[in-house]
Amino acid sequence: MEFAGVVVVAASSLAAVLAAVVMFRRLRVSVRDLSAAHDDVRRVLDGLPDAVLSLDAAGAIISANERAEELTGRSMDELLGRSFIGFVSVEDRDDITDRWKRLRLDVDAAADGRRSASAVFELIARDGGSNLVEASLHPVGDDEPGTVVILRDVSDRERTTEALEAARRRFQQAFHSAPTGMALVRLSDNRIIDANQSLADMLDHPRIELLGRSIREITHPDDLRIAAGERARIELGIDNSYRIEQRYIRRDGELVWARTQVAVTEEDGVELAITHIEDISEQRRAAEQLSHAATHDSLTELPNRASILARLDELLLTAGVDEVAVLFIDLDNFKIVNDSLGHVVGDELLRRVAARFRSVMRTGDVLARFGGDEFVVFVDGTPKEPDDITGEVRLGPLDPAKVAQRLQRSLHDVVEIDGHELIVSASFGYTTNARVGIAASELLRDADAAMYRAKAAGRDRIARFDVADESMQRDAVNSPLRVASDLRRALAGDEIVPYFQPIVDLSSGEFTKLEVLVRWLHPERGLLVPDEFLAIAETAGMMGEIGERMLRDALAQLARWRAQGHPYGRCALAINLDAQQLGDANLLSMVEDALGTSGIEADALWFEITETTLLTDVAAATVALRDLRGLGVHLSVDDFGTGYSSLTYLKKFPVEAIKIDRSFVNGLGIEVDDSSIVDAVIRLGHSLGLHVIAEGVETPLQLTKLRELGANSGQGYLFSRPVPADMLDARVGVDVPF
Repeated sequence: MEFAGVVVVAASSLAAVLAAVVMFRRLRVSVRDLSAAHDDVRRVLDGLPDAVLSLDAAGAIISANERAEELTGRSMDELLGRSFIGFVSVEDRDDITDRWKRLRLDVDAAADGRRSASAVFELIARDGGSNLVEASLHPVGDDEPGTVVILRDVSDRERTTEALEAARRRFQQAFHSAPTGMALVRLSDNRIIDANQSLADMLDHPRIELLGRSIREITHPDDLRIAAGERARIELGIDNSYRIEQRYIRRDGELVWARTQVAVTEEDGVELAITHIEDISEQRRAAEQLSHAATHDSLTELPNRASILARLDELLLTAGVDEVAVLFIDLDNFKIVNDSLGHVVGDELLRRVAARFRSVMRTGDVLARFGGDEFVVFVDGTPKEPDDITGEVRLGPLDPAKVAQRLQRSLHDVVEIDGHELIVSASFGYTTNARVGIAASELLRDADAAMYRAKAAGRDRIARFDVADESMQRDAVNSPLRVASDLRRALAGDEIVPYFQPIVDLSSGEFTKLEVLVRWLHPERGLLVPDEFLAIAETAGMMGEIGERMLRDALAQLARWRAQGHPYGRCALAINLDAQQLGDANLLSMVEDALGTSGIEADALWFEITETTLLTDVAAATVALRDLRGLGVHLSVDDFGTGYSSLTYLKKFPVEAIKIDRSFVNGLGIEVDDSSIVDAVIRLGHSLGLHVIAEGVETPLQLTKLRELGANSGQGYLFSRPVPADMLDARVGVDVPF
């Protein structure tokens, strides 16, 4: 419609120009004295948007309007009488002259009134510049032949056209050279009218085969609805672009995940979707793997503790009373397998057990590995349960005992691993959501307490949590699950604290070291010693956090003593390392940072490691201990004589001291065997150049015998119990019983 309007305006303008010029020429010949009519014609010409010049037969300008003056940059006096061709650029003059001549010779066209010519050329302005003009040449008059030239400045239009063409070329170049998939899609029918090679490669199609196809054909059906919704927003004018992630279908049927960004444009009245398709399949796979790793156990591929708690909480939101049950499962005597056959066999046993449990799970129930040798199942009361005898599928009341029995039976067959035949059993505890609003953590706590009741009853048992049983209620409150939960809270606060027990030089009676021992200031249960929570912390994987807390707090306390000039500032610190900490890849950097933060030198720090810890993984322990020794810290073997193969491995580790276990010191001077063992250990230690420390020194007799046998240092209640730093301060100046 706009184009038609332009044609009408142009035609009417041309008619007005020609009529005005003819009228002007006639008036000049026959009624020259009618100045008023002359002025009317002049006003018509000056009101036109285009430049109009009237030429005589020789091409000289005999009249012009105001727009001609503006376009050429010359006044009327400068225009009149000059040759029009002189205003045409040198490059275009021959073409314009030729058109003009042919126009005058076209007699047949003149007879029909169709004679005219048009051209685009550069018009030279007075200042030497030029304007690009579109000219139309119209011969007029028979007795006095001449030409009317109408000029329209098209510089801006041509610049715009050139810019658009350049932009189109750049777009095409970017489109076809883009490393990601690109497609131009016609919105009216979803047909691909252009596609680049990157998209063809992505979808494993020849590029030519994509052209003309509907983009819906290569889009996964499940994703069409999402795209349709976004398209609707564009069609309604709400948006002009959108971005979604969807799947496309390759020629071989495989799926490609892509981030699709669509922007709408229009070309020649046709709406087009510029579609940018970026392959994100690898990103999606990586994200899915990370998500899987965050929610699943890497050993068994079962859901992990965090994910099962979240899923159980979600299920409890809509479940009625007694519609959900939780089973807590702990393998019996699993530690014996680990200790006797090694972690490789232990890990494989856990995989086999997980597979057996998985094979008998009902649809809708969820199995997870809770940690260590513990598994959890939560049972949804809505799935159908086949009858054990008839196999008939029927709906029935929630029966977690039946689920536990099925899991228990799955373990009855012998498990063979690396030639070892293992008989596996487990203890099961279960509970149900007996009241509205119970949380997942509470259900797990109660099921855990029931499991311990089953284990106490002789293992390979199934026990139900009884809310009316007061002792079971107490077990639930103090259950390992509850303790682990409280311990996490305690680590976040200030409840886990260091206590200090002096180690005394037996020749001088001076305090030379302070062993750092962990204590838990429980807000309800009071002061807890390590035996009451460290085993649970180890199972829950929290030993690294506890060890780091003890190290940093103890180093900070030593720094304070030194700043105060306190006698204990001259002591070294002895801190225990367990297997989890020793196997932590970040242990070395953590120790370095703790020392640097406190300002304490490495020479003032000793780490004590038990024989059992050292023998858990000899190769890894050797590397870790050598790295620590490389920092300048000192190492000693704790509880010496209670582990396995002590003498065989003692030389492998860069240790400088051994601590005689208290079980041997207890009978020193009374039991002949104990005295002989202590004597042998001291001699062995000295022969290897090791410092020998006796722990558990509680009587003057034990002290006397240790000094006689040549022990270097002693530690025990005879000198001091483990106490907090402020109580240790009060002991300054107290005589040591020598």
